[in-house]
Amino acid sequence: MNQKKDKRILVALDIAHQSGREHLDGFYRHADRKGNWEVRFVPSTEESYAPMVREFVARGIDGVVVKGECTSSVADAIFSAGVPVVAIDRSKSPTPHKADIYIVNDNERIGREAARYFDTLGRFAAYGFVPDPYDCEWSRIRGRAFLDTVARQHPDAAIETFSIAAADGANPVPPLAESLMLPSLAQWLAAMPKPAAVFAAFDQCAATVLETCRELRIDVPKEISVVGVDDDSLVCEHTRPKLTSIHPDHERQGYVAAQELDGLMSRRRRKNDVVVISYIGITVRDSTTYVPQGMRIVRDANAYLNGHALSPIRVADVVSHLGVSERLANRRYSQIVGHSIQEEIVFRRLAEARRLLAKTNMPMSRIAERCGFKSQIVLAHLFSKRIGMSMSAYRAGCPSSSS
Repeated sequence: MNQKKDKRILVALDIAHQSGREHLDGFYRHADRKGNWEVRFVPSTEESYAPMVREFVARGIDGVVVKGECTSSVADAIFSAGVPVVAIDRSKSPTPHKADIYIVNDNERIGREAARYFDTLGRFAAYGFVPDPYDCEWSRIRGRAFLDTVARQHPDAAIETFSIAAADGANPVPPLAESLMLPSLAQWLAAMPKPAAVFAAFDQCAATVLETCRELRIDVPKEISVVGVDDDSLVCEHTRPKLTSIHPDHERQGYVAAQELDGLMSRRRRKNDVVVISYIGITVRDSTTYVPQGMRIVRDANAYLNGHALSPIRVADVVSHLGVSERLANRRYSQIVGHSIQEEIVFRRLAEARRLLAKTNMPMSRIAERCGFKSQIVLAHLFSKRIGMSMSAYRAGCPSSSS
């Protein structure tokens, strides 16, 4: 019987952050199903990892999945191989190298979502955007979409972007830690009319905004409400106050990157494509929760779901806990989170089902019971519809499970 020739795949992703680890999870979900992919993994695209990349390239590779924001020496080594390259996000600076396919977040929609979310909290005297210190393309798109949306919704409000380059003209692209601790950030936040809404390009930027507010004794969220992007739990759950954040679908980015590379290597995909991946939702935490009844409904509903979503509950049970009408609860929840309470219950149950399929050998009927579904049939139908594959296929594509 003919066996498929092994494919040697170089994967260079930054896993220091949750987003990179989710990219990698998604990649392996497809790669492990192939059976003939030999993955050569590099845990960062920083300069210090260039020798490792060059070594793997010298041994021979058939394709690459890389974080687009990599140093020039890493990019030079990757593109010297002359094999298909799929990049997750674009390069942070102009480069002579172009990947065959780019897998990007829907950054414009993320920016609009931040503006929409702030709009559910009421009117603010000012709106501000804190960009990525390195002026990456995804940051510019998020900021432009956010500020343009706010300008249309609130033409009388003060609208501005914190400019790192203007604050440090001698070094327009300073190191991340230094750039976010510039005294001018404190001056900018202190000068903003209050109450103010601040959207940061990603969670670490937002965490620095919160730290600066605390040093200035600016009350968050009474005086300034803050939203980040990535929903990195190691950041968001440990800021003071905890950070509200938009959650991009990083895992799907990694999965689609592997799919697209598969197609390129078998010549089933055309080159020079950009694939846009939508976000999952917004996780509401304390950095934006000093708000009217609507936000209290979301906070209390999520607190209840944290303990009961995997039980056989109904929306009526959540509403009973909230002590408001079902119509009001669903309207406020949908306005703020972007989907209904019922959708949130299903989302949480499917997330747990995915975890159990990937990490255990538990029978599917038992998984359905553990996740609060009426039957395995109901779970199987929803899983196929929402995830895009059967539970069996999903489990088969995961690393070896254990009881």
